[in-house]
Amino acid sequence: MISCIQIKEEYIEEAYLYAVKSKHHLSDRHSFHSGSLNDRQQKMFEGKLGEKIFKQYMIDNNIEFIEDDSHHKKADYYDFMIKKYLVDVKTRTKEYHSRTLEMVEQFENKPKDIYVSVRLYPDEHYGFIIGWIGKNDFKRINRIENQGYLDNYVFYDNELRDINKLIPLIS
Repeated sequence: MISCIQIKEEYIEEAYLYAVKSKHHLSDRHSFHSGSLNDRQQKMFEGKLGEKIFKQYMIDNNIEFIEDDSHHKKADYYDFMIKKYLVDVKTRTKEYHSRTLEMVEQFENKPKDIYVSVRLYPDEHYGFIIGWIGKNDFKRINRIENQGYLDNYVFYDNELRDINKLIPLIS
């Protein structure tokens, strides 16, 4: 685990504006979170803040990247691209969140090369990177669970790799 990363005010504003614009275009089918548009907007905001934690990590470590700039009405294909590698950031917001999940359907239709798991403290706008896993690990571990909402690949923290070991692989 690396040290905590404080999210810059400009990144918080970017995440908030994106969540507000996109809330009417979020798919119910791809949301674990029931509730109002405002609830879904909050989850989008938290997910975008998680992405900003990883963005700051890359900036701090001089990693060149392309950040997704998909229109708010369209589903993105990746969160970041590092060289030729597509990266998806998975954000946790609660202490009891202990797994990294990826929908089987999403993985089969739009696989990424790298999945980064972050822990966000949304009220304080900071967090840290828990670890990462590569797409080849999905079939190797091959753990699929359904907790009442579609099939998901499931990874526990001890199966995630140290984020600092990612840099030499992508440099």
